[in-house]
Amino acid sequence: MSAGKRVAAGTSVAARPLVRLGAFAALGCYGALRWSTMLGPAPRSRLFGELALAVAVAAAGPSLRARSRAPAILGAGLCALAALALAGIPLAWIVHIRVGDTADAIGQGLAALPGVLVPYLGINEWVRVVIVLGAGVLLLDAGLMLAFASPALGDLRRAGAALPLVALAVVPSALARPALPYVHGLLLFVLLAAFMWGERLPRRRLVPAIALAGLAGIAAIAAAPALDRHGAWLDYQALAGKLAPGHVETFDWAQRYGPLHWPRAGREVLDVQARRPDYWKAEDLDLFDGTGWSQGNAEQLGAPAPAPDPAARARWTQTIQVTIRAMRTSDVIAAGFASAPTDLAHAVLGGSGPGTWTAGTDLQPGDSYRVSTYSPRPTAGQLSAAVLMPADREMTGPVAGYRSILLPAGPGSGPAPGPPEAPEIVFPPFHSSLPIESVIGIHASDGTVAVKSSPYGRAFLLARSLARDASTPYAFVRAVLGHLAHGYRYDERPPPSRYPLERFLFADRRGYCQQFAGAMALLLRMGGVPARVAVGFTTGTHDSASHRWVVSDLDAHAWVEAWFPRYGWVRFDPTPAAAPARGGHVPLPALQAGSGGAASVRPLRRPQPASAGVRGAGAGKRAGAGAAGLLASLVVVVLGLVMVALVLVLVLRAGARRSPRTGEELVAELGRALVRTGRPLSGGVTLVALEHRFRSSTGAAAYVRAIRLTRFAGASEPPSAAQRRELRAALRAGLGPAGRLRALWALPPRLGERGRPRGAPSQ
Repeated sequence: MSAGKRVAAGTSVAARPLVRLGAFAALGCYGALRWSTMLGPAPRSRLFGELALAVAVAAAGPSLRARSRAPAILGAGLCALAALALAGIPLAWIVHIRVGDTADAIGQGLAALPGVLVPYLGINEWVRVVIVLGAGVLLLDAGLMLAFASPALGDLRRAGAALPLVALAVVPSALARPALPYVHGLLLFVLLAAFMWGERLPRRRLVPAIALAGLAGIAAIAAAPALDRHGAWLDYQALAGKLAPGHVETFDWAQRYGPLHWPRAGREVLDVQARRPDYWKAEDLDLFDGTGWSQGNAEQLGAPAPAPDPAARARWTQTIQVTIRAMRTSDVIAAGFASAPTDLAHAVLGGSGPGTWTAGTDLQPGDSYRVSTYSPRPTAGQLSAAVLMPADREMTGPVAGYRSILLPAGPGSGPAPGPPEAPEIVFPPFHSSLPIESVIGIHASDGTVAVKSSPYGRAFLLARSLARDASTPYAFVRAVLGHLAHGYRYDERPPPSRYPLERFLFADRRGYCQQFAGAMALLLRMGGVPARVAVGFTTGTHDSASHRWVVSDLDAHAWVEAWFPRYGWVRFDPTPAAAPARGGHVPLPALQAGSGGAASVRPLRRPQPASAGVRGAGAGKRAGAGAAGLLASLVVVVLGLVMVALVLVLVLRAGARRSPRTGEELVAELGRALVRTGRPLSGGVTLVALEHRFRSSTGAAAYVRAIRLTRFAGASEPPSAAQRRELRAALRAGLGPAGRLRALWALPPRLGERGRPRGAPSQ
């Protein structure tokens, strides 16, 4: 009789799969609702799409399990791809197997999570994708466990399916404590009990079971205050911090004009989504202090420049979205003249000059914001027709501060008996008959004498000569550009000097973007055209897959902005095209034989602003942000398990191809590897310069040297397998948790290669 009862019980269990599936769906729905609180008011359709996928997998599991193993494996793989699409990965990337783009996007989202505020109200799309994908991984993991685990496992099978759903519900509560935490705990307990035992519970025992569960829940609520530590039992923030980029750049935009010494990693520091490419500005350097250019302020520069015409603003205004990558900065990177940024959780302060902004707390990797920018690009004819208005011709007009410089202080320049004071000189507008005026520091009435007797006397005479032969301010700008384009060369190791711009113009005639931009702005001011130096980044490389401009540390740059009526500040770049920041990024096969590599402005550490403690209102809770990062790391782990076979097949098939032997093939492969690891090259970069870049790794440098000898010297010995491994290790540096897979995809092992001893040079 007892055996019969057991058989009947077993039959009742087998006959009630809908109860099991309904309890699974209810527990998953509660978890999805709790998880959605991390996304603020964003639509929840993607989360519930992931839930529907998991329920479908759990429902189809018995029929798939009854068939051969191949359909089950294929179905699991298709479900993993569907989870990616539901989370927001572009369908085209999945269809065309863009593993690199997908890994890069997920890696960017993961790297940003340790600093994310929840609920997340930002606009970084990859952060949202990773948060939704984290829920999808947990739901799909539970569905696959319930569908394909052997029924013989019993409670162990149910517990394996329930654990991800419990994590789905409780992690959001760890990040932001709910209003009624014990009620949520009781609800979770009821749903979990229904899933674990509901299908096996006979109807006649339903009331006693509910009563017992109710007593257990009441006892748990009574004991909860004593167990509640109001803090995490595990230091998940420290663990999740490992998801952040391994190296974060900081930039000091001060113009020092000395030789540059720094490794050029080609590390991505930001990306920009914009309709039109631009130079991405960090700061305006409005003040020439007698030695170089630095930030000014409204008191030093006077009234702001007049606003451009409405038609010009309408034509050249666009809204861009900037996402910080491997960089920390207090400057709000924008372009041209920027309005206040939106979608930032930080308080934002006005910068030293109009149209620039500073974050009260440093922007970190993953921070994203939108900003409206005005950056005019009028034609040569339009600029030639932009004549000065009467107000612009006055010595004290609204742009007079941008025609002034401080001369170096000297003996007798200050009021006796105090220390010498830096004389401030204001130059008259272009082609004006007004004299040079002294604002402070010079007792003589003739400012021209003071300028000619200063260290910048020759620069003043050069500016007057160029302006004399120009009919319009734009013609004068073109004359200065033409002068700097002949007889001057790009060099990152100019000798130090007390007056670096004067020495650059008349002695060394070599320098990098700081010298070229600083000298041009100085000559323009002396010739009566309002000018300043701007610093930031050039356009970068366009990524057609994600429709964004990818900007690296090689794109750091300085340029010139000159003011024109009707249009405002117009950008000019006097630095030679050989500079890496100017040359644009070209595929490595375009390299030709030559010597000398190009480099960029050196990023240095920027001091913390005095307002570093200011926070934006409504910023949310940061205490649990690390938990989101820790949990989201499951995205890589679980999806890696599902797709590892596919990745290995692709890698092995790539490795089984014939190893490149000709110089052109080797150069092309190296170029692809650099692009795939986020290190696209600038124009003018040679294999010699690239070998120097990898000098910290003997094997990696030897690999590039072997390619160079094969390509240009006709050597027959290709790079060795050992050198290839060391180059792969150098490529994965700084790429975060997915760096090893990304480097393996970029430079896969080649079959048939013979290894030499580590670091041995190629012949």
